[in-house]
Amino acid sequence: MFTPGSKYFVGLTGLALVSAVLYTFLVHPSDLGAFALYGLFLNAAVIAGFSFFTRDGDVATAEEAVEANTEATAPSFWPIVFAFGAAVTLLGLATNQIVFVLGIGALVGGGLEWTMQNWSDRASSDPAFNKFVRHRAVGALDYPGLAGVGLAVIAFLFSRVMLTVSKEEAPLIFIVVAAAVLVIGVLLATKPAMRSKSVVIIVAGTLVLGAAGVVSGISGERTELKVVAEEQPYTVAHRECGAEASAHYDNKANNMVALKSGVAATITVKDGKISAQLIGIPKAMDTITIPRSVATVVLFRNLDSTEHRLVANLGEAKVGTTDVMEKVGTCTQLTGKGQEQAMTVQVPKPSFANGPYSFTVPGVTGEIKLVVP
Repeated sequence: MFTPGSKYFVGLTGLALVSAVLYTFLVHPSDLGAFALYGLFLNAAVIAGFSFFTRDGDVATAEEAVEANTEATAPSFWPIVFAFGAAVTLLGLATNQIVFVLGIGALVGGGLEWTMQNWSDRASSDPAFNKFVRHRAVGALDYPGLAGVGLAVIAFLFSRVMLTVSKEEAPLIFIVVAAAVLVIGVLLATKPAMRSKSVVIIVAGTLVLGAAGVVSGISGERTELKVVAEEQPYTVAHRECGAEASAHYDNKANNMVALKSGVAATITVKDGKISAQLIGIPKAMDTITIPRSVATVVLFRNLDSTEHRLVANLGEAKVGTTDVMEKVGTCTQLTGKGQEQAMTVQVPKPSFANGPYSFTVPGVTGEIKLVVP
């Protein structure tokens, strides 16, 4: 009844139980040693149960003997991929979102392939037939899936390299790599003798790219990209509304306005003076009235030879819960001669409560009063 393996683990189970009970009553019931002995007892009991169930691999009938002596299934590397995906996923939770996504991809892909391989290995006792069954089930997805993963990894590693090198070096590296890929592809297509070495070339190129990507990732992005990522100088919060040009806010100003902008008024600078004109009223005006809490588009047109920007002065407001007052407003980017820009203004408070409001152009005389009922 008792096999050699089951006898050993039954004895270990009894010894662990007796030791745990004695330790509990004689030493300390909640000490770490008591937990360790109870854990040993449970583990030994589980293994003893498996020994009883499998009877140490002994067989009782000829059919079981035949089944036990069938050829073992081929080893699989998908459990390694699954475990690697789990490790990368946990690493991504603590480091980077991209690493987390790659880990999820490896986890899901490895789990699916592992499941399909286990299913196909149990289809029959013939390994060749099992391989055929698996190929019929998911064979059409293997190469596209692996190619997609490979291209994603290559693109990510290549992007790390491009973000590390300077703007002058990046185009040269891109041209050299593209030319090398083209030359190797032509040689493999025209010289059949080199096709046997294609795997070596691909592996070598992947290793070189992987090493370069890892080194670049550790080195980090180039200085100007780090500054932009940390300070975000191109956002509206960093706009500068003075007469001088801003290094970031005025960079590559569009200076074009779409016809469907729905302009309510036009403010023009000409000969160093500012004037306004409402849509449908040809007369020049010095006051513009806009509705409260409604987004209104005002067109700014510069007819001077000097670059100018339109500034909307919308009163003052307290900074948080302090008594410090700061100016509220917005402005356009610098606008060149004969160019236009649109400004969207949405004022939540009337001008008599938080005013006065106005439109000004730094360096130009005069202003346009803004009335918000």
